[in-house]
Amino acid sequence: MALMNIVKYPDPILRTKCAPVTEFGPELKTLVKDMAETMEEARGIGLAAIQVAVDKRLLIVDIGELTADEEYLEGDAESERKLSEKRGQSNVEVFVNPVILESSGDIDYEEGCLSVPGVTATVHRKRNLKLKYQDIEGNEHIIQTEGLKSIVLQHEMDHLDGIVFPDRLGPMQKMMILNKYKKLQAEPVES
Repeated sequence: MALMNIVKYPDPILRTKCAPVTEFGPELKTLVKDMAETMEEARGIGLAAIQVAVDKRLLIVDIGELTADEEYLEGDAESERKLSEKRGQSNVEVFVNPVILESSGDIDYEEGCLSVPGVTATVHRKRNLKLKYQDIEGNEHIIQTEGLKSIVLQHEMDHLDGIVFPDRLGPMQKMMILNKYKKLQAEPVES
């Protein structure tokens, strides 16, 4: 397994509408393992292939037993402590070529992103999803999700369509978040 570089905003690759996965062989399994290691090292709860510069409709999620009531912010020490307590054994779920069949309910959640580090914002999402996807072997599944898992799936599926979470904000809020992000990127790194 190998750690991969996470692409950072505003890299144009993050605007890619990803290609469907058609090959379900050893290369895909290696990619998923590398993505899982990368996500765990970065203390994330979801990662889309395009975030590691791979143009495939593939994402992984590992929220452990976290719920939408326990806000998780990437890069936040308290959130990472909660995640490590709730994650227990690694339980990476793989979603290949995911499609939302139905959605209902509404939920607002404070989101962050491994590709837009250091900033968060409240994003409006659907609370419940009915999702069709393929597993790593290419078998098709349909599942119902709710709460945090639905939020993470929607966030990562946005990446597959070239959307980053600030795109889901109103114009003023998006401008404020991106200005803050630019300032953070310009700050010198302490050694």
